[in-house]
Amino acid sequence: MIQLICASLSHHSAPVELRECLSLSEGAIAAAARTIPLRSGRYQLLRELAILSTCNRLEAYALAAFADEELMAAEDPFEPILAYLGEAAGAPIQPAGAYFQRFVGIEAAAHLFRVAAGLDSIAIGETQIQGQVARALEAGLQDGSARHFLSSLFRAAIQAGKRVRTETGLGRRSTSISAVAVQMAAGTVGNLAGRRILVVGAGKMGRLVLEDLRQRGGEDLWLANRTYERAVEVATRVGCSALPFERLPEALADAGLVFLATAAAQPILPAELVARVMAGRSESLALIDLSVPRNVDPDVRRVSGVQVADMDDIQAYARGAFGEIQAEIARAEAIVAEEVSEYEKLLRVVPFIGELHKKVEDIRQREVEKTLHHLSGADPEIEKQIDLLSRSLVRKILHEPTMHLRREADQETLNEYVDALARLFDLSGNDQYLFQ
Repeated sequence: MIQLICASLSHHSAPVELRECLSLSEGAIAAAARTIPLRSGRYQLLRELAILSTCNRLEAYALAAFADEELMAAEDPFEPILAYLGEAAGAPIQPAGAYFQRFVGIEAAAHLFRVAAGLDSIAIGETQIQGQVARALEAGLQDGSARHFLSSLFRAAIQAGKRVRTETGLGRRSTSISAVAVQMAAGTVGNLAGRRILVVGAGKMGRLVLEDLRQRGGEDLWLANRTYERAVEVATRVGCSALPFERLPEALADAGLVFLATAAAQPILPAELVARVMAGRSESLALIDLSVPRNVDPDVRRVSGVQVADMDDIQAYARGAFGEIQAEIARAEAIVAEEVSEYEKLLRVVPFIGELHKKVEDIRQREVEKTLHHLSGADPEIEKQIDLLSRSLVRKILHEPTMHLRREADQETLNEYVDALARLFDLSGNDQYLFQ
């Protein structure tokens, strides 16, 4: 039995102080793929795995395999996923286990479709998430943890997201977390044109904040970054001033509004520093923390004259900021439901196609090895051409049957095709490809 499952920790289910403990960088995900083997030992249930990690969510999508329905009922398919995430993060997962949302089968697929469409984001319809979903798939394919099934799932979800952006007003709004944060800040401090505004962090989020500030009338904009050359590069592109990171205390003394968007693992604004800065100021200071883990020490909230907003505050603000687009959200949800319905028809055939291709590929590799053994000492170019020829033959032979399976709309006919091919190719029978 094969089961699609998803474990999700996001702004919907967990506070920022918990999300920051389990934040995984792309490097950490790649390192885990190299050092934590799937399909063996503790993780033998996990046939495929892809991890989506952003500033507001950590999600693992997996294809879990069970010998039979009885074992599937007895075992917890989420235990190995949560254990894997904890091992990858280097943090105990048990305290956070209750905060993970769990999705199974078509519900897991539907969740990913909504995520890719921006319907599960803090900023509804945000444009960055689709690229993050695509990069999660690419990383999984590169390290071999994701294969045929998750590739099909993620590509279908990305297509659903593209439809939402093309066919609804959400795509025309170019919504992002940075835009929501700037809108919230403008409502908090008033006219942006009359204030010195500091952005800390020259990554993608920092650059987007600067662009959004420009659009809302921000004029006196400064950018600080640990690598000064990078700050100069981004500042020149956006049209603002660059500042060495070492001058951050001085910049805090002069700024009326500060956005923080760095990838630092620990807070870069400790309470002691902010208290020292505020002792020499007569005006209040607003800090907007767009980072997970947080850049602003939680104790800064106790410093007199300082207003702090983190991702949880931005989420609370966003809930009330999208009332005017409810009709567009409803249209987007309908598109996603339609795409999920189409994909549901493939939930049996997609893993079957993957197993069929894998079996034929195994045969191809064995036969090529036999041929090359008989041709010991052959020119490397000849060996290469034999390998290419065999790959081409396999692709061409399987292409039409694969397309027929994918395009068959009648479920009964599709079941007959799968049953027949499973028996002919000895692919473990019918039930292995059923999703609960």
